Amino acid sequence: AGRRSPGALRRPRAMAVLVRFEGKPAELILLEIQSMAIMEDGSPLAGQFLGLLQAKGNAVTLTNGPRTLYGKLQDLPKPLVLMERTGREEPFRGDKVRKSFILKAHGVVRRKAIFNQRPQLSV
Repeated sequence: AGRRSPGALRRPRAMAVLVRFEGKPAELILLEIQSMAIMEDGSPLAGQFLGLLQAKGNAVTLTNGPRTLYGKLQDLPKPLVLMERTGREEPFRGDKVRKSFILKAHGVVRRKAIFNQRPQLSV
């Protein structure tokens, strides 16, 4: 008794995470697009300009060249925070044995733009 088998479940190690905003957090909008989004040249979407997002009341448009998506803004039931791992840590409350991982917070998401139709072409 008292010995664990190699496959026994272990209690997860407790850790603290420290989230920091540098300055005032940016107000971000989550995009929900109900269609396939691809770049014409086949390059990845990450880091690409998707278009100009404009909102008037609860109506929202996303325009890229001659293509326009029409949608609506919706409040999220609970706000989200967009965070990034920094790879840095610091002692938890001065205890050098326990560590707090530091995350960089980019902004707060309180609303989402929902686009559920195909883009409209404007000529």
